[in-house]
Amino acid sequence: MENQRSSVCEFDEDLLRILKLPDVGKSYRPTHATTLLAWYSKPSKSQRRLIELGCATGAVCAYLALRYKIIVTAIEKDEFLFKSAQKTIEMNNLSNMTVHNISCSQVRDFFQAESFDMVVANPPHHLTNIPSPDSLRRTTRTADFQSAIEFIEATSYLLKNKGVFVYILPPTHLSFWVVEFTKRKLQPKKALPVYGSPKGNAQFFLLKGVKNGGIGLIIEPPLFLKRA
Repeated sequence: MENQRSSVCEFDEDLLRILKLPDVGKSYRPTHATTLLAWYSKPSKSQRRLIELGCATGAVCAYLALRYKIIVTAIEKDEFLFKSAQKTIEMNNLSNMTVHNISCSQVRDFFQAESFDMVVANPPHHLTNIPSPDSLRRTTRTADFQSAIEFIEATSYLLKNKGVFVYILPPTHLSFWVVEFTKRKLQPKKALPVYGSPKGNAQFFLLKGVKNGGIGLIIEPPLFLKRA
């Protein structure tokens, strides 16, 4: 129980308050998933080059660039969100962050293999093509299993040997992600379940792994976003 309380106390739901972000409407305002990924992606001293796949407005990578003074790259396939991420860079004067208007399937054309110490991602959580009434969310937050594999293959290509990847994922398709990661020698090492309250099921899993790492997965104490 002590570890559980420590995790809850350490997590700050308002950590993104240090950022200035463009107003893109309700569709892409930072969510709990955004904040959780930013919080869990703390780089070590040796991890100085980071890339975010599918950065949306750039909130996560902008936070990491501002907070840890590392070199940050981001990619975003949607043109509107790409331009919003550019605004985030400008609004926060981030000379150590760049963003590219490309998809995961295009990374081999723009970056050298194994050129990053860390890869982070909040990929589309809906992999069964359940339509959203919001057009922007429908095109950027809903995908199929092939699109998910493109995230994983981009991670494998971009990440250095023994580099770290951090994803936030829904429990629904967690087994799919773990199987596909391990097929590409991306070994999950830590998983943190996140609950809305102690009375409900887990809403997210924060997953941290190592490229070419050994077998051994730690399930961390759960994080509750609200008290019962």
